[in-house]
Amino acid sequence: MEPTILSGDLVIYRPINSTKNLLKEGSIVVLMHPLKNKTLIVKRIDLIEKDAIMLLGDNQSRSIDSRQFGLIQKEAIKGIVESIVRTNSSSQNNIGIIQKICPDVF
Repeated sequence: MEPTILSGDLVIYRPINSTKNLLKEGSIVVLMHPLKNKTLIVKRIDLIEKDAIMLLGDNQSRSIDSRQFGLIQKEAIKGIVESIVRTNSSSQNNIGIIQKICPDVF
């Protein structure tokens, strides 16, 4: 998800129980990796169909996303990213910067 989310960033997300009307194209979401058990991933919603979603990473030349694992079911989404906090271990020196994501969702 670089450059939006850097290695070491703290991602704050709001868990969702129902995806009804919360998911929008452009939103950044958290979900379990469809091909790797017990691995959470963060991707951006590119396209929403009736029951499925296409997800893309922001760094499309390196991202593993719907182009490899296909569309995912809406129920697979665990939450919507609310904020990103840069930490000491982030790839850049913007320590302590909080970046709000998708403010229109909340």
